[in-house]
Amino acid sequence: GMMSLCQGLKKRNMRCLPPLQGLIISGNTISCEVAVQLGIALSAEPVRNKRGRDGRRLSFTNNDDDCEGRDSPTASQSNGATSAYKSNLSDGLKLLYMGSTSISPESLNALLSGLGPSCPLQELRLQSNRMGPKGATRLVEFLETKSDNRQPVLPKLHRLDMSYNELGDQGTSKLTRAISKRAKVNMTEVSLSGNYMGSKGIESIMNKLLQHKLITLNLDNNSIGDQGCQLVAASLPSIGTLTRLNLAFNDIGCRGVATLMRSLVGCESITSLGLSGNVMRISGAIAMGFTLAQ
Repeated sequence: GMMSLCQGLKKRNMRCLPPLQGLIISGNTISCEVAVQLGIALSAEPVRNKRGRDGRRLSFTNNDDDCEGRDSPTASQSNGATSAYKSNLSDGLKLLYMGSTSISPESLNALLSGLGPSCPLQELRLQSNRMGPKGATRLVEFLETKSDNRQPVLPKLHRLDMSYNELGDQGTSKLTRAISKRAKVNMTEVSLSGNYMGSKGIESIMNKLLQHKLITLNLDNNSIGDQGCQLVAASLPSIGTLTRLNLAFNDIGCRGVATLMRSLVGCESITSLGLSGNVMRISGAIAMGFTLAQ
């Protein structure tokens, strides 16, 4: 079914139809072969110009075990994958949802490489794929590459969802470090829910993302505890654009809640705060009541 979708997208290109601006394929299995074909089918860039992160041309392969290191396909093998649509690349794919697709780190790298470094993708959601720290490493390797004009790849990407991927503190730190290096690409929404993250991961996030004008930050269903909550609270005054913050189900106690509430008194931008599933107790409830009354 996914291969048929790829073929259909290629036919759209050959008929000079505008490229898709959004694709939601969550819940469908994406193999390595599908990832390669889908990346090329969704891109408006010529196949001959597409290369992987190692500099070699992308290939068409029937082997699901390895996505990299193939020779470039011939014109007949490409089945007309080169787009005949001549509009500006900014008209290309802007939204891609691939949650719960069992996509491997290698397959993700192949798909993103197929899209091309100048793809105008604005929102990428990869939740619930259990990629682990290795998945974060692959994504980081791609995000840290440069296009031919020395600009960041995916130059318009500003919303990223890597929730429920078992990244841990290590994977989270790598990912946020890569985001921070993309100074020319402002990230407005980051979702890292359910990634077994502790206070170390939170410290990396708050230190690395301060330069971005974040609007939404989802960190729920981790284990940041009081220490992690205090780190978040200390950073809030420096993120004047943040309006939505989710810290639900994070083992936060009354000490962390009280610190957060004191910080929120001076943060006028926050309009939505998630704290469900944390232990408030009396002192936390009093601090929250005082903050809400301001």
